[in-house]
Amino acid sequence: MRSWQSFLVERLLLLNKKKINTANYIEQKRIANQAPYVIPAKLQQKYNILKDNTYSLDTYVLESTSDPHTRVILYLHGGGYIEQPLSWHWHFLYKLSQKVNGTIYVPVYPKAPNHNYKEAFEQVLPIYEYLLTKVKPENIVLMGDSAGGGFALALAQFLLESDISQPGNIILLSPWLDITLSHPEIEAMESKEPMLDTKLLIEVGKLYAGKSALSNYLLSPINGPLQGLGKISLFIGTHELFLPDARKFKVLAEKENIDINYFEYPQMNHVFPVFPIPEAKIAMKQMIDIIKEDVDSTR
Repeated sequence: MRSWQSFLVERLLLLNKKKINTANYIEQKRIANQAPYVIPAKLQQKYNILKDNTYSLDTYVLESTSDPHTRVILYLHGGGYIEQPLSWHWHFLYKLSQKVNGTIYVPVYPKAPNHNYKEAFEQVLPIYEYLLTKVKPENIVLMGDSAGGGFALALAQFLLESDISQPGNIILLSPWLDITLSHPEIEAMESKEPMLDTKLLIEVGKLYAGKSALSNYLLSPINGPLQGLGKISLFIGTHELFLPDARKFKVLAEKENIDINYFEYPQMNHVFPVFPIPEAKIAMKQMIDIIKEDVDSTR
């Protein structure tokens, strides 16, 4: 049975969900995303978030207070490939960094409509390669939420195709696995979805793809290779648009005899692990157990 807190959060999300004028929204983001991302000063100070100037790409770092060099997480934030990190991202990542005793790298990768996925991959890949010089690949976690979850899986697939070492774990929170959102069961999910706008996502996805085919696994990783990837863990709620593709992904993995950690939470909304609800605490513990178990076993 779901918690009353999760029910309240979902009701609030539904009440605040507005009908979006897609063209106006995209134009607003076109202007906003021309300026460099600036993390709110209060958040940066509160969570002691550092900025890594090793690369031209803005990358932020959160370190645990104890044993920060045991493991590293490369976190690709969500936001439909058009939004910059939100405050809840930093709150969630701070909690995660303290519980795993590790360091989290958060690149603010190029966004639509000013940039496309090729630019994002070109700028994030060197960061992953840098992390390989700091720890063993099995001690790296590639992680992301929503669009960032799709990006994380696609990056792991690109690493596989490029013969670059896989991370030990790939953790996906409500991942956007098919940028086309063409699964026939998605339409039925719209009445349950309290956050996402299907039409907007489809249009932004086209902009992010540029001239590339939307079926390209770098955009729709559900079409990419599964054999040979790091251990995959996927968290999804039954009240979100991405549920049909998550279930499809699970079936595809099973057909290839690939064992994934699949966590489907009844009546949970999009990216529910970041919300202040009991179910999020349970999901966080599951993530921590997955990360610590695999990394500690390599010592």
